[in-house]
Amino acid sequence: MLIDISCNITEMKDIDKIIENSKIQNIVPIFVGLDYQSSLKSLFYAEKYKTLFYGGIHPLHSKDSEFIPLTNDRLIAVGECGLDYFRLEYSPVETQREIFKKQLDYQAERYFLHSRDAHRDLMEILSDYSIKGIVHSFTGTVEECKELVKKGYFVGINGCSVKTEEGLEVVRNLPLDRLLIETDSPYCKIRKSYAGFKYIKNYTKQKSNEPGLLREVLEVVGGIKGIEEEELEEIIYKNNKEFFGEKIEEVVKEWAGKA
Repeated sequence: MLIDISCNITEMKDIDKIIENSKIQNIVPIFVGLDYQSSLKSLFYAEKYKTLFYGGIHPLHSKDSEFIPLTNDRLIAVGECGLDYFRLEYSPVETQREIFKKQLDYQAERYFLHSRDAHRDLMEILSDYSIKGIVHSFTGTVEECKELVKKGYFVGINGCSVKTEEGLEVVRNLPLDRLLIETDSPYCKIRKSYAGFKYIKNYTKQKSNEPGLLREVLEVVGGIKGIEEEELEEIIYKNNKEFFGEKIEEVVKEWAGKA
C-alpha cells in the first residue's frame, strides 16, 4: 500500500472517479487544506472517503486568511504551511512569516510544510521550534535537503522534484529513512521533458495528476536509487508509519475495507 502524502482534493474534479482509481491502485491519498474553507472541505472529503487531511494556511493564502485550528480525528497535521517567495504578489514576506509562526505556535503534533525559494528563512524560523515535519514537494538543492535531513525532517518527493538533473541528484542523496512520496495532484505530473521521465516504465498520458499515478513517482525514485519497487514501497510505508503513527495503519485498513 502506498500513501500519497499530498492530494489537493479541493482543486480537483470527478472526485469519485479519482478515489475509485486510487483504491484500484492501492494508494491512500491524504487531503490538503490551503486555507480555512478548503481545510473544512478537505475534512468533509476525508470523512466521506475514510482517509486523513491537513488543515492550515498555505503561504500564498496568508494575506487573506486567519489561522483557525481544527480538531477532528482525521486531522493528521497542521498544513499546508510555510513560506513561498517565488510568488510574492499573492502574499508579502512579512505576512507569510507572521501566519507561519502563528501555526507553529499552536504546537501541533505534526506539520506539513511548504518551502519555495525561502529555505534560509524557513530554517531560521524553524530553529525556534521543536516540531515533527515534512517539507513536501521539495525542489531545492542537495545541500538544502541535507540540512533538512540533519534537523530530522522528512522530505516529500513528487514529479516537480525530478524535473531537473539536480533534482535527481537530490533524490540520489536523500537517505531512504527520510523519504516520502506524493503526487501533489492535480499538479506536478511528470512530463516527458523531465529528467526523471527516463525511469518510468508505465507512463500514463494525461494532462492533470491524481493519486492513482503515484507509482510513476515510485518508479522514478526506485530507478534513481537502484532499488526494486516492491522493496522501496515497503521502506516508504515504514517511513509513513514513523511520521504519521498508528493512525495511518488504521486508515489503510479502512481504505481496504478491513476496519
